[in-house]
Amino acid sequence: MDERVRRVTPLTVLPDISATVQQYLDLGFEPVETGTPDCVGLRAGQTYLLLATQAFMERQFRPWTVALLVNRTTPYIYVASLDAAKASLSPTAAIVEQALAQEGTREAVVETEGQYVILAEKV
Repeated sequence: MDERVRRVTPLTVLPDISATVQQYLDLGFEPVETGTPDCVGLRAGQTYLLLATQAFMERQFRPWTVALLVNRTTPYIYVASLDAAKASLSPTAAIVEQALAQEGTREAVVETEGQYVILAEKV
């Protein structure tokens, strides 16, 4: 098994996440502590989701980068090494922006043919 990818979690970025969080809680999802109400983890069985406000994401990335992610669900891919993951990207992939998140995570927004992913490495 390839050890480069550890887990993929769908991330949805919205201007306000409160109604969406409540919708998932009403369906039986359990909250997963993230340390901030602006980024909420949710779990149901082996399924995980992340909901983040636009303001939360703009504390890590420039507003124009976050605008690419608002109102869409993006794969948030936990990798063993961000540098190794970036080195293995296809030639058509582009790093839109890279940042060090407050939680000790290095992240990179990557675009390939109009599709976006966020690669994340715990440091």
